[in-house]
Amino acid sequence: MMNILYAVLVLGVMGAIFGGLLAFAAKIFHVEQDPRIDEVRSALAGANCGGCGYAGCSGLANAILEGKAPVNACP
Repeated sequence: MMNILYAVLVLGVMGAIFGGLLAFAAKIFHVEQDPRIDEVRSALAGANCGGCGYAGCSGLANAILEGKAPVNACP
């Protein structure tokens, strides 16, 4: 019984430490994104098919905002 309790305690402490490290890394490496990208992406089909020639709807939304793709590029 003591072995199981010890194992659970060790795994719980390790989980808390690794979770804290992941949260810290997420704050450090956070990348700001243009909020307009989400608005443009919500107007697209959302199939991520690549039929427009870009890597999914996010790529097309980026290209539309940069002026590299027409607004009707999504088939």
